[in-house]
Amino acid sequence: MTALDDFFTAFWRRHPVTATFAGEHDYDDRLPDWSPAGLEASIAELRAQRTALSAEEQAAEATLGDAPWPAIAPLVDLRLAGATVAIEIAERTAVHFHRGNPSLAVGEAVFGVIALMLREFAPFEKRVASAAARLRATPAFLAGARAAITRPIPRAWAERAQRECDGAALLLDGGVARWLESAPLEPALAAELRAAATPAAAAFDEFATWLRAGARLDDNSSIGCGEDLLDLMIVRGHWCATARAELLADARQRFASALGALAGMAAALAPGGWVEVQAKLAEHHPTVDEYLPTFESYWDACRERAERHNVVTWPDAPVRFAPIPPWTREAAPLLYYLPYRSPPPLEPTSPHTHAVTPVDDTIAPAEQARRLRATNHSVIKLNHVVHHAAIGHHVQNWKAARSASRIGRVAAVDGASRIAMFCGGSLAEGWACYATDVMTELDFCTPLERVAEQHTTVRMLARMIVDIELHQGTMTLDDATAFYAERALMPAAAARAEAVKTSMFPGTALMYWLGTDGVHQLRVERARAEGEAFSLRAFHERVLGFGAIPVPMIASLMNGGAVG
Repeated sequence: MTALDDFFTAFWRRHPVTATFAGEHDYDDRLPDWSPAGLEASIAELRAQRTALSAEEQAAEATLGDAPWPAIAPLVDLRLAGATVAIEIAERTAVHFHRGNPSLAVGEAVFGVIALMLREFAPFEKRVASAAARLRATPAFLAGARAAITRPIPRAWAERAQRECDGAALLLDGGVARWLESAPLEPALAAELRAAATPAAAAFDEFATWLRAGARLDDNSSIGCGEDLLDLMIVRGHWCATARAELLADARQRFASALGALAGMAAALAPGGWVEVQAKLAEHHPTVDEYLPTFESYWDACRERAERHNVVTWPDAPVRFAPIPPWTREAAPLLYYLPYRSPPPLEPTSPHTHAVTPVDDTIAPAEQARRLRATNHSVIKLNHVVHHAAIGHHVQNWKAARSASRIGRVAAVDGASRIAMFCGGSLAEGWACYATDVMTELDFCTPLERVAEQHTTVRMLARMIVDIELHQGTMTLDDATAFYAERALMPAAAARAEAVKTSMFPGTALMYWLGTDGVHQLRVERARAEGEAFSLRAFHERVLGFGAIPVPMIASLMNGGAVG
């Protein structure tokens, strides 16, 4: 086996829940070991891997350094594997992740079960047996993760983890019962799952009790990761050579410009500005009967518009829009529950299901109205369809799964709390936001929806500013919340949730703008270099063909042929 083979084998073993989501099923019955001893063992393994990968990279550089794509893909993978290992070592050593954030552990345990519930990738009996095994492992996993957390926990993280424990309780009570009722099953196996759920539920309850009464909490003062870890994420994770201070200065300048543009665009359509635009968008929503068909019609329209204008080769990858399954429905609002999850690249399935908040006659009229206003035409079209289930993530995921890069195929797989590998973020999120811009260029958006998209730009730049300032220590969590609410014009609750999420995952919020702007800049560069021969469709196919690898690396490969 090569060092890269060893890297993948160990990666899936260290990340068994992510492996399930990716379609690697050798570890479906396991949870990771995040105990103090488990973390130390994984760090030793990672350090050995780093040495082996570095030696193999040097050898590959000697033979592949000047090769074009896709021949150079093995060298790309070795470099990204080395960077992934470096980030994992830093995360498992620092107090910001496994050793300090209880939400990571709760999410891993909860989604260890949900990952087995969402897709029928194996017979029901096999998935139930794997779920029972993971539930039996849950008390030891949570106890080990708790023992590894020795720092005072930021209060905001503890509160989030408590909500997730509440979600776990709902899942292991009514959710498991409804899942067992969804298909025929031998009584003994059903009893095994119920028996495993009881101590697991008790472990979540004990974990929540510890967070409320036993854990050392702080006032969120130590919520930033520090400059060194942030820089590692930017440089090794995003492959970005621009200095952090320069990134911040550019983001602040662009934010001011984007905010001014938003004000002008909103005022031209509504005297009350952005607030009135939001109200108008909320009022334009489907009826209960139109709700699900609206998702489907916008998906069809997005595909038709993209193909008619020849901007991308649309894959044969249908999407089915369906309500959140009954067995995860109660827990979903309390968890990191994504309506669209990337299809498993190691296990092609069709059609892929995009789960939506249910709106039907079983729901009280007032709640129906609230949900319809929240999931209005603009949200369905721009967020659920364009960004996620159509030309954005879905098309990108399909093409990534067929990349010559092994890391590019799997890096952007959605896991319990984040994507599989940090290096996949700038292309995955950058493409989805860029693709929405492309559909706006094709007049797919109404005037009001164009204003909503401008606010998305404002929000992306705000997230980049907060990500950098929060983790370099020049902004507190309260400052971040206020910035999102007062400057980026986000609702108070959303601003707080966004600030907390930004604090938990350094370098993640900034990848949206870094990736989006990177693709736009690369398009300008290639159009200038290729002149009349430039084809937008060909450009998009080349970008997506690399898979989910950092946008600056893609730019280097397309502009100069080197890995960078």
